[in-house]
Amino acid sequence: MKKSLVVVLGGFGLVLLIFASMSWYFNRKMHEKQALLLKLDNLSTQIQDHKDWMEHLTNQRFLYDSIAKMEYEYRRKNSFTHELIRQEVSNVFFFDKKVERDFLSTLDDLLLTEDRILNDLAKIGFKEFGYIGKMREVIHHIEEEFPQFDQQILSLRRHEKDYIMRNDENYALSLHQEIADWQARGNCPSELTQYLQYFDSVRNRMQLLFAIPNRNHYSSWSLNISNIQSNLRRFRGEFIRESYALSNDSLSMQYIISGIAFLALILGSVYIVRNITIQVSRLQRSMNEFISSNYQAYESISHQLPKNEIGQISIQFLKMARKIKWDVHLLEDRVMRRTTALHEKNIQLEKQHSEMMDSLRYAQKLQESLLVSRKQLTQHFEQVHVHYTPKNLVGGDFYWMKSFRENGSEKILFALADCTGHGVPGALLSVLGMNTLDELFADGIRKPNELLDSLRKTILRRISSEEEQRMDGMDIAIFCMDKRSRELHFSGAQMPLWIVRNSEVIELNGERVPIGFTYMNHLEFKSQHLILEEEDKLVVFTDGMVDQFGMESNKKFGKKQLRFILSRASDQNGSVLYNRLMNQFSFWKGEGEQTDDCTFMILEPKFVKTRNAKNGSAHEVAVVVD
Repeated sequence: MKKSLVVVLGGFGLVLLIFASMSWYFNRKMHEKQALLLKLDNLSTQIQDHKDWMEHLTNQRFLYDSIAKMEYEYRRKNSFTHELIRQEVSNVFFFDKKVERDFLSTLDDLLLTEDRILNDLAKIGFKEFGYIGKMREVIHHIEEEFPQFDQQILSLRRHEKDYIMRNDENYALSLHQEIADWQARGNCPSELTQYLQYFDSVRNRMQLLFAIPNRNHYSSWSLNISNIQSNLRRFRGEFIRESYALSNDSLSMQYIISGIAFLALILGSVYIVRNITIQVSRLQRSMNEFISSNYQAYESISHQLPKNEIGQISIQFLKMARKIKWDVHLLEDRVMRRTTALHEKNIQLEKQHSEMMDSLRYAQKLQESLLVSRKQLTQHFEQVHVHYTPKNLVGGDFYWMKSFRENGSEKILFALADCTGHGVPGALLSVLGMNTLDELFADGIRKPNELLDSLRKTILRRISSEEEQRMDGMDIAIFCMDKRSRELHFSGAQMPLWIVRNSEVIELNGERVPIGFTYMNHLEFKSQHLILEEEDKLVVFTDGMVDQFGMESNKKFGKKQLRFILSRASDQNGSVLYNRLMNQFSFWKGEGEQTDDCTFMILEPKFVKTRNAKNGSAHEVAVVVD
């Protein structure tokens, strides 16, 4: 059996050796072509990057000052890039010196043209350097010396800038004509002659750079570099065709040798299988007897096995089968014990989960009890519509209200806040926020901006320490409404107040500073105030409303859509407006997961009727910032 295997494997090995030799030859050839392709692609990339760089410098006018200031550095960088490209050309076209010389000659011409372009750009400048810089120094001097000619100078500057930005000769002609007319009137400053000379210098340089048909520097450079890229693409196509031809030759060779190897493998396999089949049949009978004896008849079977490698493998298999039987028994016992332990753990986890959910539900009731009741809201507002849905039973949104009398008038303080996070952490911050507002109100603070300043200082002091500066906090909108004079004062921290009035939405924006730590330099919150009208509706909401993802596009609900719905249905009463908005929001959200704690409120003020009350215009709103 061993001799048969040696003969078959030796013949097969010889075929594989021939196959490997031919494959090595063709693979080496294809590797050489692919290496050339890689170098050619690298060269093309370098040239394209250089082209993009030059186009960026030429087309971005604001870079001309930098070029004028550091012209030598730009030229040196350009020369260094050309040297790298020349080296890469030598690496790619080493096999054809004529092609290499042609490419290098074209690159020399290209470098000369680029030096001219850089010289033109440096001469032109943009603001402080070049002819434009000198021209503007002269015109600024004229503006200071002759303020009575502001209109004429402004017209000249307009033509100057239009020509520089658009490169249109009509603007240059207009500038010349205005200076000529001014000189004809006899009151023209003498410095305008120097200004005109600098302008003509800029004009000549820009014509050399862009305007001369078929002979300007930029078009010549673009044509040359496009020709280089076209030749590179042509050579790349030739390399690909040669590599493809080598691949076809290699594939044909592989088909032929593979066919020979396959035939040799079939003949050798038939020869070996015939010798092995008898031993396999005997082994199969022995295995059946071993299995039927429940893995016990080991000694009576082992002497029937052949005395070769198959026999040795069979004996090891019999030993392994008996060991597997014993190991399976041990594993079954271990699995049973583990299953029992896991069942007990699951029972404990279910109990803990049930206790945790009960705690959260109780916490939800406690948090809701801390919020302003609907009865309290309806005492001070004609209609109140509240959509309050925490993401996880408890949340970081809360609304707060206090009423007080001042100067014989009843006033309402109302706040809506969105604390950092949601769930239990957000709920803790919301309780801290409500308690702090209660304390500040008890201390006599009534103005919204003063409440926010004190709230921010108190929150920072309570949640941070000298060792750790926490980033937690809240966004909040707070307003104070006088029920007799209808005057409303508002201050906000990253949260707005909307007023729906006569098919439009008036937005009072809070400052972009949170109640908490911020890296911004913030001194104090400002207050805005306006006079409310009879049919005004106050709208406050947290970002859980506008940031809700939904619909098939999975986009946010957004302030734009909210504003559109409110303005379109502003003539409806609060209930219709609220129901329409909630239906649209529910349709938008669909079956998707709630993104964050969501609170939305529509409040219709209840005013005290007075004999001398005057309503403002429905379309004119005076918002004053203190």
